[in-house]
Amino acid sequence: MAELTELQAQLKRRLARLGGQVEALEKMIDQGEKWEKMLELAAAVEGATDQVTADLFEGYLDSLGSKASKDARKVLSLVLKRL
Repeated sequence: MAELTELQAQLKRRLARLGGQVEALEKMIDQGEKWEKMLELAAAVEGATDQVTADLFEGYLDSLGSKASKDARKVLSLVLKRL
């Protein structure tokens, strides 16, 4: 098996954490936790998902290398900043 890049390892860690957060939210729903607590955790899930998306965009942008036009890089960089 090929060694993971730092970005791949980071993505795997983020996804594992995200999976744990989703499982915890499901458990909270099953146990009838307070809505405020569930909303707080749901916001954390959303933030974690945004960060995974940003990391994926970063990997994609890096993979384009010199093939990416300046305009494409600029647009993708702006998208990353919005996440």
